[in-house]
Amino acid sequence: MPRFLNCPTLASLPFTVGVCLLMAACSTPELAAPATSPANAISSLNFDYRVGPGDVLRVNVAGHPDLSSAPYKQSIPGSPVDGRGTIQLPYIGAISVSGMTVFEIKEKVEQKLKRYLKRPAADIAVVEFGSKRVFVLGEVQNPGMFILDRPMTALQALSLTGGFTGDADRKQIALFSGPIALDNLKAFDATTLEGAGANFLKSNDLIFVRQRGAASWAQWARDLVPVLQLVSLPVGTARDVALFQDIRDR
Repeated sequence: MPRFLNCPTLASLPFTVGVCLLMAACSTPELAAPATSPANAISSLNFDYRVGPGDVLRVNVAGHPDLSSAPYKQSIPGSPVDGRGTIQLPYIGAISVSGMTVFEIKEKVEQKLKRYLKRPAADIAVVEFGSKRVFVLGEVQNPGMFILDRPMTALQALSLTGGFTGDADRKQIALFSGPIALDNLKAFDATTLEGAGANFLKSNDLIFVRQRGAASWAQWARDLVPVLQLVSLPVGTARDVALFQDIRDR
């Protein structure tokens, strides 16, 4: 099953294969709208990416570089997550982090650091993603980043979000394949199995479901692209959330 990277409002996507794909492809993509549209869909975005083997974390212990991640590539600090799902840190040694969010890892590291420091303060960031991922944003119940752990179409990715909101425009959905640019944008209709919605996604592809009754498609797309280009994915800052709220209100 695809692992939801309860992560972060826009993004790039990498995630692998299974026979149940045929069953999913044959079924009609019914994405039920919730009984009530979330009052604050953007601010409730869940982008807590769950770390896995192949990822590289940067662990920075405030005021104690000797306890932080060692140089990884080109003198940039980093702690690779090995096949067992663990990282290595000075003094602490091996720490199991697979399946955890950066916030959970922060708490775990700080707890272990209490053996050496009175008030440890650690900052954790994913500096390299070892998994393939895709992003589904906009008017869906659970927007975020998803792991591509098997071949997946755009329609199947939409189904992972739990359905559309009541404000979703299901007939004109944006699919960015490649860098965020108008040239890489396709529109598809989620009410049919034909068109771009049936295409298999590639790592870092991004799907954006706009509001029903928004501006004309051409104008909306021209407004959306520069906003998406400003956002770092995975998303998590207040600025990024505000940018997406602005898109919803257009």
